[in-house]
Amino acid sequence: METPDSVVEPSFCGSYTESEPTCMMHHQRPKKMVAFEGALTGRRFLGCPVQQDVGVNCGVVEWVDGPWPEILQRCLTRIWDMYHEQNLGRVNDKQAHEKEVAKLQKEIDFLSNNYS
Repeated sequence: METPDSVVEPSFCGSYTESEPTCMMHHQRPKKMVAFEGALTGRRFLGCPVQQDVGVNCGVVEWVDGPWPEILQRCLTRIWDMYHEQNLGRVNDKQAHEKEVAKLQKEIDFLSNNYS
């Protein structure tokens, strides 16, 4: 499974010290991680220690926590959907603002040239 977005949790971080399991591709000890994405938010897992920008990441080696109850998964999914909707609204507002600023800047430049 692909590694979900994760967050540092001081009480569950660092390298896994046991000899098993290891990541499939690199045979290295996995990192302790906490998911921070969608219905997986808050679940602890052991993940491939290789950073995705450095090389191929194997993904989740093993989940520490079992799946969340169905109702919690739906709630987490809805909360993340609401977050993304709000974020998209902000992006759209920013783009509209930038267009208006560019339009006003053109008008200022035009008036400045005419005044000169």
